[in-house]
Amino acid sequence: DVDECGTEMAHCRANQFCVNTEGSYECRDCSTACIGCMGAGPARCKKCNKGYWRDGAKCLDVDECASAEEPVCTAAQEVCENTEGGYRCVCAPGHVRRDGQCVED
Repeated sequence: DVDECGTEMAHCRANQFCVNTEGSYECRDCSTACIGCMGAGPARCKKCNKGYWRDGAKCLDVDECASAEEPVCTAAQEVCENTEGGYRCVCAPGHVRRDGQCVED
């Protein structure tokens, strides 16, 4: 078996990495935490994607809700909910969004 990944023979896209297989190779997507990678997972990133920070070798999710000096979600009855690589503003418990505002349910 020729290791195409270790030679110039493999052609994967920018945000993919090469995995050698018997008689060929596969291109697999990098972790969403990465901009370019050398293998699977957030510890193999070349650079961390927006919404992630480097902790040693790993790219970890930034908790925008906890790390902001000022509240991220400023509308009445709105709270911040951290998501992988970002955040979203949702209505506080007991409230629903109507016409773009959080009102009592």
